[in-house]
Formats: sequence, C-alpha cells, structure tokens
Amino acid sequence: MPLPVASLHALLGRSPDDAGLRESLAALFGSAPQPDVKTYPDSTYHNYYALGVSLCFTGSPLALDSVDVFNAPAGPSGSASTKSTKPAYSPAPPLLLQFAETEVVLPPRKEGDEPFRYPRPEAFDVVPATKGRDIVRVLGEPSRKGSGGWVGVWLEWGRVGLKDEAGRVDVGLMLELSDPKGAEQLTEEQRKKGAGGVWDRAAGWAWGSIKVFRPADK
Repeated sequence: MPLPVASLHALLGRSPDDAGLRESLAALFGSAPQPDVKTYPDSTYHNYYALGVSLCFTGSPLALDSVDVFNAPAGPSGSASTKSTKPAYSPAPPLLLQFAETEVVLPPRKEGDEPFRYPRPEAFDVVPATKGRDIVRVLGEPSRKGSGGWVGVWLEWGRVGLKDEAGRVDVGLMLELSDPKGAEQLTEEQRKKGAGGVWDRAAGWAWGSIKVFRPADK
C-alpha cells in the first residue's frame, strides 16, 4: 500500500531516543531495524537503508527536522552519491499525497493579471516511474528551486496542505530529481541549450527523493 506523506508529519519534532519513533517507523514501513547513524557538525542522520528512508535530527537537544524517502539507490544522507558510496538505499514504498485543497493556484504571469487556477486531484500516487513534471503539476509552482552541486536538481514547496486521518496537516516538501546522465536521449534542440536547458530536461526525469519537513511560516 502507498505510504501517506501526511503520516510523516507526526514524526517531526521527536528526539532520536523517543521509543515511540521507532514504533511509528515500524508501523509505517513494516519494520524498523537499527539505523546507521552519521553525525555532522550541524546534524545527525539516522539512515535506514533497507527501508529507503533517512531521518535528519538537528538542534540541541536533537529533534527530528526532516524525513527523506528515496526512490532510487543513493548514497548516505549528508554526502555526495558516488559509485563508491556504500551502502545504498533501497527504494521506499510508493507515496500517497492526499490534498487538503481542491485546486492549484499559479501566480499571474505579469502584473495586473489574475492568478491561473486549475483543478487538483484529491489524491496522487507517487510511484517509481513518476516524473518531475507530474509532481509539479499537482503541487503547483515551487517556492524555491536550484541545480548544481551534489544535491542535483531540486524543487521546494514551503507549505503544502495535506490530509490525514485527523484532518489537515501542513508540511514542507523538497523534491530531488534523478539525473539519468548518460542514459538520457537528448533532442537536437536540448543539445543546443546545453546546461541552460536543464529545467526542460529535468521535467522528464523520475523523482529521486522527497524530503518532508516543518512548513515555512505563512
């Protein structure tokens, strides 16, 4: 069964020593083995490679700041993904986005225009083959995006309204796209654009990971 993204919201803010945290992980993912713990100056990661999920704790005392779920094998969180990086994450289960709002509102193209609106599905399944354009279509215009470096091509939505069993929850979402690199078949027009055409190309890339974090202030 798909994993409801809204259910990950309840994990945020918990400490790494919270016994209920592992119980919640086991309920969501089917098991909760001992994590591989990686500590950095500003964060601590609990990597569950077999589940395809990584938990990032920050602050003092440590509290769960974000949850990453992976579609394709990737290196440990907090480091570049390379051929020599082991172990790799197994793909997480398909994800389910159940939306609290029934339409997507895009900003006007120019001053004085009305915002553009179109219907949003009540629910959307993020499966292994889901492309970047499919996710952007249901989430709308990202609040931030970027490319380059070890993170690759990413898009971020500071606040997304989702539904769970208790009602509405707001989360932040960050989507990282999986660059097919040499396997990508480019058109002649894309070749001419080169690096500048990365956003046109990335629309057709599958998702690599989705980060769930506390929403930005309104």
